[in-house]
Amino acid sequence: MRVIGRNIFSLALSRIISGVILFVVQARLAAYLGPDDFGKYSLVMAFYTIFFLFIDFGISRYFIKKVNEDNQTTDLYLGNFFIAQLLSGVAIFLVFLTLPSIFGYEPEIKRAMLIAAAGLFLASMSIPFAALVQAAQRIHILAVIYFADSLLKSAWFLLAIVWQKDITFLLWILVVVGVFDLIVYALTTKTIARPKFSAQRGILREMILYGISFAMLVGFETLIAKADVVIQKHFLGYDAVGLYSAAYRFLDFLTFLPAVVAISLFPHFSREKQIDSKENQVMSERIHRFLLALGIPLGVGSTILARKIIFVFFGQGFEGAVLPFQILIWSTVVTLFYGVANVIMQVKALKRAIYILCFSTLVNVAGNILLIPRYGIVASAWLTVLSYILVAIFYVVYSRRYVKFPLWRSALWPSAASMVMGLVLWLLGSLNVFLLIGLAVMIYLGILLAAGFFKFRDLFAIHLEHSDKDS
Repeated sequence: MRVIGRNIFSLALSRIISGVILFVVQARLAAYLGPDDFGKYSLVMAFYTIFFLFIDFGISRYFIKKVNEDNQTTDLYLGNFFIAQLLSGVAIFLVFLTLPSIFGYEPEIKRAMLIAAAGLFLASMSIPFAALVQAAQRIHILAVIYFADSLLKSAWFLLAIVWQKDITFLLWILVVVGVFDLIVYALTTKTIARPKFSAQRGILREMILYGISFAMLVGFETLIAKADVVIQKHFLGYDAVGLYSAAYRFLDFLTFLPAVVAISLFPHFSREKQIDSKENQVMSERIHRFLLALGIPLGVGSTILARKIIFVFFGQGFEGAVLPFQILIWSTVVTLFYGVANVIMQVKALKRAIYILCFSTLVNVAGNILLIPRYGIVASAWLTVLSYILVAIFYVVYSRRYVKFPLWRSALWPSAASMVMGLVLWLLGSLNVFLLIGLAVMIYLGILLAAGFFKFRDLFAIHLEHSDKDS
């Protein structure tokens, strides 16, 4: 628990600071580009995100699991991981290049997709390094690299705004970051393990077969998040895609919260023989409680302040993003609710998780195709929330077969405090948005602290548990 707590803290701190910087810069970038060009940029990045998560082919989870079971084979598995990654990277690169012709995109998008494909391949070759860091629970390395990547991207975007560059210039940062990550990972992981490039047919076959399951899992999760942008382009203009993508930018920023939990918990749960231990129950309940404490006020506050938030960060030209943002923010609340259940399902019920995500993805894609022509981007927003609610219901029901901890009791005080906070925000809505956010935080935390929701042992759990072991 001490190691997991430290990993969650270091990675979350890095993602919060770097995420805030990158989000603010990207918001300025969206305002500079306008809804139309921002829609073009977002379309290319939607394809990039979908294929990046496919390009791993799920082998990372297999590698982490195997290394935690027997760390004597780390070098051999790492070498075969690189071989498998090279094969999948080349294959996905070639497929990615054919997309503009298949969909009939204009030359500007074709050029942008070519640059994104190069960045995609470079990024894919960093995946084995990142998996090695996770398996060794050296999460601080990930934290530093995430932070450096965000600074590089932010600086690049600011240069694009100052020099008044187009989207093709913007996408070259994917290549720059890809090269940077490869160099830094190679230098920082050589003390953990060095790849042994000896192709083992049995290992490669097992990697691919096991990886297919995780590739499907991650693929369906990505389609729920990004397929709507691709579908929107076939029915709507780039300006509508840009408005929706601006609203979704908040969700992209907030994905670090469940991601940090998954990165930190998966290595631990994957090597646990008895996952339903008392220690795991306590740890799961504690993490779940803090995720709820973050998610519920986030949903309430963002819904009330949506117009001010959109105008401050993106400008009045993005007024059409307000309603989608008010809807979409609740999908983040839902994903935080099942954050722990998500990791449990990956470790103990992977096949069932795939079926659940497949069903939710079909609902999402079919719904977007049917409803976007009539209701536009608002339909996409509601379908995204619905998809995550379906996943949450099934994940929570089935994960409790493996680890049981209180689900709803922890939501009482965050809900009550959020209602008071929301009422104050509604009454004082004419004030400056940043002043309102600061006031909301103080009111919310003040109520929870007064109610004893945050316990001393929870806030300082890492230090106390370490001290208990020493004593």
